Amino acid sequence: MLHGSGIFALHLTDTQILTLGSPAVSILFSFGFVLVWNYGRRRAQYLLLISASFFVYALAAISQILYIPRDSGLNALFSGGLFLFSLLLLSSGVTKRYRAHFDGVLHGLAVIATLLALAYFYYEQPDVVVRIYVLNFSVAGMVLLSAFRIRTISRGALIDRTFFWVYLLFGISFIVRTSLSVTKAVSNGASAFLASPFWLALQMSLLLFAILLAMVLLAAAMLDIISVLQHDRNIDDLTKLHNRRSFEERSLRKLVAHRNESICLVLCDLDHFKVINDSFGHHAGDMVLMECGNIIRRCIRKNDIAGRFGGEEFVVLMPNTSLAGAARLADRIRAELADANFPAMTGVHPVTASFGVAELLPNESLSDLFRRTDTMLYAAKKEGRNRVMLDGAGTVSGHIEEDANDVVPLST
Repeated sequence: MLHGSGIFALHLTDTQILTLGSPAVSILFSFGFVLVWNYGRRRAQYLLLISASFFVYALAAISQILYIPRDSGLNALFSGGLFLFSLLLLSSGVTKRYRAHFDGVLHGLAVIATLLALAYFYYEQPDVVVRIYVLNFSVAGMVLLSAFRIRTISRGALIDRTFFWVYLLFGISFIVRTSLSVTKAVSNGASAFLASPFWLALQMSLLLFAILLAMVLLAAAMLDIISVLQHDRNIDDLTKLHNRRSFEERSLRKLVAHRNESICLVLCDLDHFKVINDSFGHHAGDMVLMECGNIIRRCIRKNDIAGRFGGEEFVVLMPNTSLAGAARLADRIRAELADANFPAMTGVHPVTASFGVAELLPNESLSDLFRRTDTMLYAAKKEGRNRVMLDGAGTVSGHIEEDANDVVPLST
């Protein structure tokens, strides 16, 4: 691979049989990427690009090893073109995986220029050594360019850092291997080429890097899938807030981590929600729930936990927050919801909600805190709705003051 010499062979030699292991492994990995893509609900489209890359590389290797087509010049261009295309697909898939810019035009021009150079140094000025350098250095450039585009992952998660360095070494290997192993012996015919250090080093390193890159990419893809499945399991699809199970799990951890700080709980229940569903349909009700979720996510801080606890009931746990601070958050949500516009419910009174707020007592459990906060919510309903009721502090309503803490979207 990567020499463009067009070695003629009438039958399979031991070397050819041995080197066919590399494309065989690549084809297996290609199907493996498709299986992972399908298992991941066909969301990760970059896996198809990487699968295609491994498959095209296998075709390039088979073309060269089995000498298809038989014409030496066509074989050099055909196998070289396939390999360049496989690298283009790999670079595209890798940059897509890491949401980086893919230099498609630059890669395309590199492929065209390389093929023209291969044709020139075969038909006009035959030189197999130059063709080796042209093809290998072009491939190195394509890989290193995409590695540069994803360089930020070198400071990311362990699996991403591992992939970056393997991918970077993969690109550098084409320069180092070619510079150290190419000798004039590669020009002395097919037998000499197949016995050359360059050919043997090439096949061994390509097989090694194919396995390493595929294994790391497959591991990264599986971690992506697990993350997505966990997100789907934990996040309410309509409001994009934590569901009840996820909220309780995270809240219990927060209580342990912030046991020496003031922690408050806010319960929110939409007023007359059944009337909304009955009068305007469930679609209108869903729009109200979605907007309430949006408002909550806009208002809370990064360290807060927000969830949808029931049909129209929402909850926010606020570590390192006083009762007054939690009341300000609740009243801000209440005011923004009352000001929200719902086109499907034109001409009706504002959508309102009632809130209960309580602060965690020393040695109190999460369930006990819930019971006290729910009592405040029930009191807010009893007092006439569209208000915030604080445990032991009465009712709060009207224009809110900004909390001292930054307001950022919910981190899920």
